Amino acid sequence: MKTGAMKKAAFLFLLLTACEFRIEDSEAKESLESVEIGFGDLMVDSRNIHYAYTDQSMDTMIVFIHGSPGSWSAFIDFFKADSLLKQYDMLSVDRPGFGESGFGKAEPSIQKQAFQINQVLNQYPNKRKILIGHSLGGPVVARMAMDFPDQFLGIILVAPSIDPEMEEDEWYRKVINTQVGAFFTPKEFEVSNDEILPLRNELSDMIPLWEQIKIPTIVIQGTEDSLVPKENAEFAQKMLPDSLLVVRMLEDVNHFIPWTHPEEIIKAIYFIADGPGYYP
Repeated sequence: MKTGAMKKAAFLFLLLTACEFRIEDSEAKESLESVEIGFGDLMVDSRNIHYAYTDQSMDTMIVFIHGSPGSWSAFIDFFKADSLLKQYDMLSVDRPGFGESGFGKAEPSIQKQAFQINQVLNQYPNKRKILIGHSLGGPVVARMAMDFPDQFLGIILVAPSIDPEMEEDEWYRKVINTQVGAFFTPKEFEVSNDEILPLRNELSDMIPLWEQIKIPTIVIQGTEDSLVPKENAEFAQKMLPDSLLVVRMLEDVNHFIPWTHPEEIIKAIYFIADGPGYYP
């Protein structure tokens, strides 16, 4: 096994044995204290899509879409940021199969995920929207910008899994996909596996659609990301020659930018929301 694959497998083992990826809404509300947060559910294509939001009548809404596995609460700390709350409404969604969005039943189609999440956002027609997608949330955000090009102010791709050539054939995924493997695998990772196995083909199908993205785009990528290679940022540069504003390469940074470097995402939000200017 290659060294990179060994590191990834070891890392995933630690996640399997140590991590929880969702919290109860009541627990989230308690942790947010004074923040006026609400929760919603919308039936789309016979499945529930769950989300958390603030609605302070702001003109701009920041929309967060998590990776795999995950839940809306991956971005809960952004809901605590006074600098964002004073200027923007926020919405974070449980992608299909995670959190309270039909937990346990994966939706492998990126196109369907994009449609289902966009139906949630259509409930806020008067708001300018900036989409932020981390990891596998990246291609979902990109697909939303491809399929609904006039609905968004801009997109921010954070360590995004967007290059089909970078999707490796990882041995452990076939193990998880067996009856025995699924028995020993936490449900979040089983769902994650079900949507990652076909991801290479899903991303390949998106290649002709990248030219449809015309809105401002920022990519934030760590150089030491062992889960999503930094070459994904180069793929964005190739596919988005006109709409790509900035590629922010963070030296010696791993995959977990929303938690280790949230300030980079906040700066990107300001840059897109406030229009052209200096990106610090």
